[in-house]
Amino acid sequence: MRERLVISVSGKGGVGKTTISALLTRIVTEKTKRDLLVVDADPVMNLPRALGIEVQKSVGSIATRLRQDIDNGTYSGEVAKQDVLEGEIFEALVENPKFDFLAMGRTEGEGCYCYVNRLLTQILDTLSQNYEITLMDMSAGLEHLSRRTNRNVDVLIIVVDPSRAAYEAALRIRDLAKEVHIEFKKIVVIGNRIPPDMENDLRMKLEAEGLELVGMIPSDEELSRANYRGESLFELDGKSLAVKASDSIAEKLGLLSEATLLRLLGQEN
Repeated sequence: MRERLVISVSGKGGVGKTTISALLTRIVTEKTKRDLLVVDADPVMNLPRALGIEVQKSVGSIATRLRQDIDNGTYSGEVAKQDVLEGEIFEALVENPKFDFLAMGRTEGEGCYCYVNRLLTQILDTLSQNYEITLMDMSAGLEHLSRRTNRNVDVLIIVVDPSRAAYEAALRIRDLAKEVHIEFKKIVVIGNRIPPDMENDLRMKLEAEGLELVGMIPSDEELSRANYRGESLFELDGKSLAVKASDSIAEKLGLLSEATLLRLLGQEN
């Protein structure tokens, strides 16, 4: 059986997590036949637009309705809560020939979602076992780490742009992961829109902090236009600078090669 890989894309707000998640999704679907689950864990839900798909239902809306039924006493109890959630989550799964997609969305209303969130985590952990690659576009900041929604992740990608705030956020994300005892097999950094004359300096600073810079997404006018127009990144020309850079990054991350993946995770023979 092939190695299962769970990748999480994290970083400060506005650094380009969604763009990079969409580009990596494109490369995997174009270059391989690996089963891919893409999860938009950002409540803003920009990833469907970048992938050119429509989402009718989110996990957050499902969780909200279940919690309200429990609070209002209208939940019948005839079917186990986990079975109810699991069934509805599979209904919310957007399936297409290239990849499957799940939008987490956001929960609404007051009240404690702790129990529901625990069920969701168990279901999503189980769901990811059905795919060779699970790619998660996380929300901005550190909340998803403090809530441990990044558990069972093999590779944590931290995206940085040419700002001090993004660099410092990357270090905080790394440190918080250690504090809450999340054991990633690998933590790497992708630079987005980093000027060429800053690349070596950023690489050395990251290496001094024990972080590996696996690649750069250069400034790309075609990509900027697509993002501005709300177009799918699958429509970008294959010669786009961003697409070419994403291809190289995907290879380094083991998304295109099993041997590269095993080396990345330190499991090569």
